[in-house]
Amino acid sequence: MCSPDPKEKKRLAVCSYSAILLSGLCASSASVVVPLLRTQYALSYNFTGLLLALLSVGNLLAGLLAGILPRYLGRRLTMLIFTSGAAIGYTLLACAGLPGILCLGFLFIGLSKGNAMNNVTVNIGMISEDKTRGMNLLNAAYATGSLCGPFVYLLFSNEQFPWYLPLLMLALGGAGMWLFLFSGGSARAERRRSSEQNAASSDKKQTRDDWSFLKSRHFWYSVIFLFGQQCAEISVTGWLVTYFKDTGILTGPISEFTVTIIWGAMLAARLFIAFILPQNSRLRSLTAMSAACIVTYILLLLSSDSVPAIISLILFGISIAGVYPTAIAQAGKNLSNASVGVMLPVAGIGAVVMPYITGAVASAVGIHGGMMCSLAALALMLVFSILLRRTQD
Repeated sequence: MCSPDPKEKKRLAVCSYSAILLSGLCASSASVVVPLLRTQYALSYNFTGLLLALLSVGNLLAGLLAGILPRYLGRRLTMLIFTSGAAIGYTLLACAGLPGILCLGFLFIGLSKGNAMNNVTVNIGMISEDKTRGMNLLNAAYATGSLCGPFVYLLFSNEQFPWYLPLLMLALGGAGMWLFLFSGGSARAERRRSSEQNAASSDKKQTRDDWSFLKSRHFWYSVIFLFGQQCAEISVTGWLVTYFKDTGILTGPISEFTVTIIWGAMLAARLFIAFILPQNSRLRSLTAMSAACIVTYILLLLSSDSVPAIISLILFGISIAGVYPTAIAQAGKNLSNASVGVMLPVAGIGAVVMPYITGAVASAVGIHGGMMCSLAALALMLVFSILLRRTQD
């Protein structure tokens, strides 16, 4: 495929970062609206865990289908179909409390998140000269969108407004994400078709070469490491608001802003990593960050007062912020639809399993016990960060 010219690079970057910002708003707001849905529809811990798991199921399916459907529908059409899921999903959540409707809503939101992240990751990998910086900026944009979720919720959750208005505003955010991807994808789609027509044989050879990563132990260690990271990050951020509300550690509007607190800490840390931290010791950094995640999360679970809990939450957000983008940046020599289409969905299984396990354990022994399950995922990260160093290419 031919390399985009500077003007097209700028256009693609603006649209990609804007779309992923709105994707962060829509995807992360799911944990903010969960307490609202639990109150409105009297949902149990078990069913709440199922909803959060379906969010990750959609994310997983999006990654898997991204490697199949573009061959038949085209990459751009596939992207536009699935990224409409955020707008559709939040509209469904606002319309009815039937279990099937709620499940479909979270599934569609997950499909939108996964497809947007998959496509934008490939876009940024293609146009970035420094992939580590590009991935951290990408995730910083996602974190920025996530910061806005509680503000949208509180702004439109006034008693003067219908209870479902925040959901409809998030649906509008999903529509905006779709428009950015539509705007940024047209020129690139034309260039892709032209490139394929002029270099068909070269493309076939490159497609065969793209699957060589499946033979690499380092690649699969990276996948397992990311599996643990997805287990921990998605479960913790998904259950965070519910955990603080139900334990009484934080009450009132500040409990919704725990999502803003953790994503604010993650945003600051990712910007620091992208622009200040040297990038010649990625694997050593992964081990240090994994160990820091374990320590800070234990402190979070031991906190029974609001101030220590918030401090521990900030430290945990800083510790886990750079794990995902740094792990992707070191995973292989290049990023392609094939490698990302395997890595993200397989690692994303952790994001499906752990939120449901957390809910099931919480139903049996309480929310505190459910949250402790994420310690196993953090330990897995630490072990495989060490193995990654031993198999460094």
